[in-house]
Formats: sequence, C-alpha cells, structure tokens
Amino acid sequence: MIISRAFIRAYKSVFELAFPLDPKITTLIGANESGKTNILRAMHAFSLEAAFDNSLTCQYSDYYYQGKSPEVAVEFSQISKENRRNLLRFSDAFKEHESFLIRKDGPALENYHLFINEAEVPIKEMDKFLQSLPKFLFFDTIPLLKSRATLQDLMSGSEQFRTERNLLHIGGLNNPEIIFEDTTRGRRASEEASRLITQQIRRAWSQEPSIELKLNVNGNILYIDLSDGTTVFDTPESRSLGFRWYLSFYINFIAQTFEARANEYFFLIDEPGIHLHPAGQKDLAKIMEDLAMKNQLVYTTHSPFMINREHPERVRLVTKDKDGTRVDSEAYRQNWKPLRSSIGLMLGDLFFFSEKGVVAAEAPAKKFSFMRRAAKIVESNK
Repeated sequence: MIISRAFIRAYKSVFELAFPLDPKITTLIGANESGKTNILRAMHAFSLEAAFDNSLTCQYSDYYYQGKSPEVAVEFSQISKENRRNLLRFSDAFKEHESFLIRKDGPALENYHLFINEAEVPIKEMDKFLQSLPKFLFFDTIPLLKSRATLQDLMSGSEQFRTERNLLHIGGLNNPEIIFEDTTRGRRASEEASRLITQQIRRAWSQEPSIELKLNVNGNILYIDLSDGTTVFDTPESRSLGFRWYLSFYINFIAQTFEARANEYFFLIDEPGIHLHPAGQKDLAKIMEDLAMKNQLVYTTHSPFMINREHPERVRLVTKDKDGTRVDSEAYRQNWKPLRSSIGLMLGDLFFFSEKGVVAAEAPAKKFSFMRRAAKIVESNK
C-alpha cells in the first residue's frame, strides 16, 4: 500500500494544495521560504500523535477567522492482498475498492474520517485502524555521531545517543552489553561489528573507498574512530560537517528500515545533504534510491544535484505567491524552464564545463548556405 496523493488546506503558508506522490520518491524543490517544510510538516501532522490545532491554521484563510484547525488528507492505493486482509478487519467496504482517503480536521481521534468513492465510511476502532497504515516519520534534525558513549548512555534510550545505538544495530549488535565484556566473545563481537559497519559505509560513501570505522571499548566507554587512506584513526568530530551529517543520516535510516516490512514507513526528510559537496549529494541521491526500494519517501531541497534526472516525473516545484504555497508537478516541461526560473539558475552560473562537450553553432551553417548559394551564382555566370 502506498500514498498516492496528498491534500492540504489552511496549514501555515498553504492555503489549499492537492498533488500526486510518486510510488518511490517525491522531491520537493524550491527557493528558501517557499513552503517546502510546511508541506512536510502538514503531512506529518496526519499522524495521531502529532500536534494539530488552530495555532497551525493559515492566517489568510477563512478557517483562521472561524477558529478551525487545518485539514490534511491522504489517499492510499495499490492495496496488496495482505493489506486488504488487514483492512477487512475494520470494514467490509474495503472488499472491492482499490483506493481510499482519510481526512484529518482536528486533534482528536474523532477528527479522522474515512472516505471510499467520496462516501464516508464509519470505523469503530479508528486508533487501531490508523496503526495498521504506514507510519509517518519526519526527519528534520539528526543526532550527529559522537566519538564516545558509555554503556549507560547506550542502554538509557536517550535521544541524544540514538545514532550510536543505531550504529551498533547495523553492526549486528542488538544488545550493546556484549562488546563491553572483557572476554574473547566481546572482542570478536566488536571486531565483527566494525567490519560490518565499515562495509556499509564504503558502499554508501564513494568519495573515500578506503574509509574504515573501528569500535574500541575501554572499561565502560565505547570509543568510535574513523580513518581513510590519508589519515590514522581519529574521532568523528574531526571530520567535515558534511561527512558527519551524511554518516549519521545513513546510520539512522538503515537502522530504521533494517527489519521493517515493505511500505511500513513513509519518510519525510527536510533538506538532506545541505552541508554536502555536490559529489556527496549525488551519493546521497543514490542512497535515497536504496531506501525507496522498501519505503516511500518525500524530501525537500533547493539543490539541482539532489534531483535524479532519470526520473523527472518525481519532481514537484514549490513556489509561493500572494495566494500562498503552490506545487507544480510538471517542473520538467520546456527543458525545466519553470524550475530554472524559480531557483534562478542560468547557464552563466555553470562556470565549470567538462573538457568535451557539444556546442550548437548556427553561424557556420549559415556560412555554409551562403557559400553554396555563391557557388551556384558563379556556376550560372560561366
């Protein structure tokens, strides 16, 4: 089951929007302050636990003067056989239909409404019904990987050490206590986890194929070190902010989807790769493709390097005018003219060119035509 369309009304800078979502990746690109983040937050507000009241209402809408909350609706489609079996537990109305829509217009459970073919369908256990749907996960900040963590830090469940816990998770360590054992088993577990994590990082970061991560335990403290072909092992804090963010992002997302079922999550990512070099942004775009093999995701950006040009249909251009935030689902038309105009990208900005290229030159063709006509005149005068 995927989310095929989103509808937003009277949410912050969004007056009213309806736009399609790609089955894998949807890229929201636009200038700063165009409303990209508001779209992500509005979609995340569909979650039961998310804040949703009239403090979020667009001040230019009638809802604001009426004291009403915004409205967010999502359309679900591509219902699998397993999905249908689960949905039939809540209503027989799911027996024959291939899509349905859920609208949220307030903070309480009774503010969720299910529609099938525009007819509202009552659901008795709405909370359990919502839990059976893909879960919205919004990532705007990610805890950056630190150089050390104690066993107590890792076992506490603190958000501050989420990245370090997830690092061990992708290294096959669901129980951190093992590597703190002063035994052969503990040392082997640490070495194997270091090997697995290094393997994952090298796969994702093509700019440094010799990168290596090492886990070292001394007493009750875990030390995390990184090295490459030009440096000895050093702390994550010594690396660039771009690489540190990228590594932290990759660790958290891989861990999140490691054991997840297909389409269990719907990821909302705000400005990924903002600190990355263009080559790093291209690496990140490839990672997005990997993540989208199991779960849908939407991310915002204002960088052309974060666009997969093989899939122009995934791009949504976000702009803002006197009527609020708007979404253009065909930003690729006329050789990306709407996108280029929106973000102010011109040919003159591309001051680095490859050594080889193709330049269309109209003048030589005209010269050739002129010479051909001249030759005919000379021939006729003979």
